[in-house]
Amino acid sequence: MEREQYGSIEAQAGKHGIIGLAIHLAGFALGFISIGLVLGAVIDMESGLAALTPFADILYGLGLVIVVAVVARASTPMKYLVVAGAVIGVGLFYKSAPHEIHMASGIGLELPHNGHVVIGTILITISVIVLAVLMFAYNRSSQQADKMGSIKRKGVG
Repeated sequence: MEREQYGSIEAQAGKHGIIGLAIHLAGFALGFISIGLVLGAVIDMESGLAALTPFADILYGLGLVIVVAVVARASTPMKYLVVAGAVIGVGLFYKSAPHEIHMASGIGLELPHNGHVVIGTILITISVIVLAVLMFAYNRSSQQADKMGSIKRKGVG
């Protein structure tokens, strides 16, 4: 009974991982499009699409939190979470810190602030995608190990 419940938790983890990744990528796309169009002078700051940027940031952050929580719950090794956390931290630094701090830190890369925001956004999104892939890989391998263990316990094999 306990194994069946654990298996359903793993199936839910996969479902929630996909939902979290979809929310994150929707926020990424909406934010990237709206900020890109404003910075490219294609639309005005007061246009309707630019007003959706805070909503895009909420989706982006919510998806990030969901994916990290599901990955941790899916028994992904801690070393991957630590590396992804470090990359996400650097991405948050580039995405949210003021330009003066980027330049004073010595890792400003001589880019304008818009470039820092784009680098940060891309670093975070790549980390979330890698975490989701790792979650699916470890979720699948643990399900296969559970199936093999239950077959051996029943005496078949």
